[in-house]
Amino acid sequence: MAALPSTPSPASSNPSSPSTSRARTAAAGTSAGSTSSGSSTPAHASPAPSLALSFTSFLHGGASSASSSAVLLSAGGPLSPTSGVSPSHLSAVAALIAQSFAPRVAVFASDDANEFARDMGCASVLELLRPLGDTVQGPVAVHDSQGITVPLDDFGVRFVSSSMTPTSSPVTPSRSNSVAQGADAGVSATRSRSNSKATYSAPPCFEIRELDALLDLYLAQSPRFFTISDTSDGNITSPLSPATSSSASPSNIHDVLYYKFLQRLLATPPVSPHESFSHPVAAVIVISSRNPQPIETLAALYRAGIEAPVPQYMSKDYLRYYVLLHDEDNSEFDKSLVLFDRMKRHFGLHCHMIRLHSRTATPETAAAIGETLVRRVPSRWISAGEEVAYLRDPHRQEKFHFQTDTQNLRAFVREMVAQSVIPFMERCITTWNEQIASSRRGLTGRFFSASRRLLGNTTRGTNATTATGNYDASAGCYGYMSSEALMRKLADYAFMLRDWRFAQSTYDILRKDFLNDKAWKYHAGAQEMAAASLILSGTPLSSKARAEMLEPLLDSATYSYISRASQPTYALRTILISSELLRSRGGGAADDAAKWLTKAITDRLMGNLAHALVIERISACFAIRRGVGSQGWGNRNRKAAFWQVVAAKEWVALDKKWHARMCLDEADERVYDRLEWMEKKGTLVYELRQATQGLEVYDKD
Repeated sequence: MAALPSTPSPASSNPSSPSTSRARTAAAGTSAGSTSSGSSTPAHASPAPSLALSFTSFLHGGASSASSSAVLLSAGGPLSPTSGVSPSHLSAVAALIAQSFAPRVAVFASDDANEFARDMGCASVLELLRPLGDTVQGPVAVHDSQGITVPLDDFGVRFVSSSMTPTSSPVTPSRSNSVAQGADAGVSATRSRSNSKATYSAPPCFEIRELDALLDLYLAQSPRFFTISDTSDGNITSPLSPATSSSASPSNIHDVLYYKFLQRLLATPPVSPHESFSHPVAAVIVISSRNPQPIETLAALYRAGIEAPVPQYMSKDYLRYYVLLHDEDNSEFDKSLVLFDRMKRHFGLHCHMIRLHSRTATPETAAAIGETLVRRVPSRWISAGEEVAYLRDPHRQEKFHFQTDTQNLRAFVREMVAQSVIPFMERCITTWNEQIASSRRGLTGRFFSASRRLLGNTTRGTNATTATGNYDASAGCYGYMSSEALMRKLADYAFMLRDWRFAQSTYDILRKDFLNDKAWKYHAGAQEMAAASLILSGTPLSSKARAEMLEPLLDSATYSYISRASQPTYALRTILISSELLRSRGGGAADDAAKWLTKAITDRLMGNLAHALVIERISACFAIRRGVGSQGWGNRNRKAAFWQVVAAKEWVALDKKWHARMCLDEADERVYDRLEWMEKKGTLVYELRQATQGLEVYDKD
């Protein structure tokens, strides 16, 4: 059985680490605010004005004025999902989807490190690091399965709490995941430990009620908050305030709102046995220079991760990265350097020292030490529930960091990702591919699969466990060392590193194995990601190819998620991801996108506000068909206008009349202004116009 590439233990002085990985220290002559890493020069930030954090800034992840955009860029990453799209063929929403499946890095922090973060104005080390992982500073080099180097400008990681890992507690199985009620909430971090093989409750992919509550907050704002500008390549840039931008068209307003909805839907998937995207790829073990027993504390935090009770489908063999927070205000730098050298001798080269000010960043403290303030914004990948709580908090205040602290933290994230996390994932891919996946490809692999299916069918009995012995039907999962689980991680790692073709071929092998084992949720997940990888790979998809290759994958995935696994939220994720990727292809693929979105609203896979938003998205799928010739033959203007009217009807029923008026105005502009009979009393368009009379939301001129 193939094993994961080894990670260093605290007692190991010579861990297996990539040749490119280097532990770096700061030179004695560096300035007090510089980082200990020799990473690339960070971007400079502009001084942060003393302004209250507005709803607009948080809603769009951007500044409320053009002058503060650079500040937010340096503190919290790019302001829109279109920044730094790589590879070049990816559309804005494709880049957003690619960024949502980023490697997870668990944070283990000592008490003194969390106290250090609180002194800086953050609740914990996790809150300090989380926004900085959204996008790694500068391009990072990733090697695909063919050894070709691909630079990625928008790569990121997700810092997550170590307590978010679920324990192996048995619960009563539930198949009543009501779509209307959104199923059970989240993953419980406090379940009791149990080693028995029992059925696990499966949390939903996202909380439907929270998404609807967030949409309600968005829609409660005046439409002027959705003003944006278009770039020459058609991508949507970060929204601007009303003072710096003219009114936007309804289609652009809808795009911004829909992208925010999709981003929150994909932001925080729970830990699940059928996919490894939320399983930690690495762990950051953090102490501060205040710690009286630093080496012992690091070893204890390492043991805490090793001894943590986890389900049988989750591996603990992930990369460990050790971090020392040096207090510039209260600790001696020479002593921290000595401690850092001890850390490298004990734990190997995956170490880093970050030089930070422990005092809270305020205009007064910045003036006292000659520093520049940088506004700190929340992560762009928080959950819908977290954003709702933030926006409803009447006591929220704007937070700042010192500019050098932000630069040092971003340099740490870049060095960890570029020199440790990505090489570790590449080694895992190489090892698993050579030891497991390569034997399954080609003619020999096909003979093996055929014999495996034959033996499985002839020896299967009433036993709950399949004949292969790898799938535990009573627990609903594979063990983390099984070949199927390792191959799923292989495909997921390739997907996270954006090697779409290799990921798609691996998912294709897995879905056949899962079908044979009747592991329905695994089967649905493999079909879902195989479809997404196929579209993202840039493979030409004619109407025949879509009907023969893509449609069976999506149909089987949604059916298995809904009918066999009782996971409608994952079915909705499948439809929304694939439909957006198809829409970005244009042409007949956009019509297919509208068809799958129609299935989502027919099956009522979402809440009321999201339902209306998706109806509006169907119109956007038809609207992208421009037609040819002077008459625009082949366009879908009438279908687009019809679905805008249907969306307007839904918005009126939900008492969101200004948004309904926006849909009507666009439908009128496309078709209905030229039809006199639409002015007659009794028609749906006439009734909707009366219901939204006087709510002009944008300037048609």
